Amino acid sequence: MSTFEKEVQSGERFEFGKNWQGFLSTLTDERIRIAESSIKEMLRIENLTGRTILDIGSGSGLFSLAAHNLGGKVHSFDYDPASVSCSQELRTRYAINDPNWIIEQGSILDKNYIKSLGKFDIVYPWGVLHHTGKMWSAIENAA
Repeated sequence: MSTFEKEVQSGERFEFGKNWQGFLSTLTDERIRIAESSIKEMLRIENLTGRTILDIGSGSGLFSLAAHNLGGKVHSFDYDPASVSCSQELRTRYAINDPNWIIEQGSILDKNYIKSLGKFDIVYPWGVLHHTGKMWSAIENAA
């Protein structure tokens, strides 16, 4: 049994990825465009060409896809294997074999893993860090 599975069983973790799997069946081109627009508005940019993006807790993979579509070089990771699978599904649908979008399973609480990733122009941990149970450690590692 994996550490993730043990944490779910003990009540420490919620399986967000199961929800994201259902979401993918409702994903439309319009929703992708809305995600792209929200990134452009939030960052006040027109594209992400030449920028590196770290998507911490990528969930469904929608915002990783949007960042990729805007020209960014994206590195996505999530602790939940089902969420990782969702991101991989979107990469298969829209960016198969594209080296500018890497997806991994990892934890923001694993300092060695985070250090191994290097530095990024944009770090995107939207709605994730407080779910770790160790929010301040997660914020420190994200920084």
